[in-house]
Amino acid sequence: MKNRTDRFRILLIEDNVDRVNLFKQWLCEEGLLTVASSVGKAMGMLLRDKGRVYSGILLDHDLQEQVITDSDLYLSSTNLVDLIIENIEKDVPILMHSMNSVQTVPMKKKLESAGFEVTQNPMADFTKLSFNEWQSLCYELWMDSLECE
Repeated sequence: MKNRTDRFRILLIEDNVDRVNLFKQWLCEEGLLTVASSVGKAMGMLLRDKGRVYSGILLDHDLQEQVITDSDLYLSSTNLVDLIIENIEKDVPILMHSMNSVQTVPMKKKLESAGFEVTQNPMADFTKLSFNEWQSLCYELWMDSLECE
C-alpha cells in the first residue's frame, strides 16, 4: 500500500470551529485529528496524502465559513468525491455528518459505488456514542491494515 502511516489519523473536513472542537474532545487518545477547514485545503491534503494515511474521513458538505480563496466560495465537498476515490484506499471508512441531506445523497452513492463504506449521520443527530462506534470501526480497520504488512 502507498504512503502508510503508523498513527491512527482521522481527516476532518469541517469549517465550523465548534464542530471541530467537539470532534477533538471525542477523539480517542491514540488518535490524531487532521483538519481541513475549506475545500481548497482538503483538496491539497487529498492530493498530498495518498493511500492509507487516514484511518477515517469525517466529511461535511457546505464549507463556506473559512474560505481561503474566492474559488472556495463556490466549492463544496461534492468537489472532493473524485479526489477521495482516486487517492484514498477503499477500506478507509467515511462518515458524512453534513446537515445538507439533499447534496450528500449523490455523494454517498458515488463513494459507495467506488467501494467505500459510507455512514451518513447529520450533525443534529450526532452523539458521542455514534462517533465512538464509527471511530472504533476505523481503529479496527487501521489495526488490521498494520497486521497485514
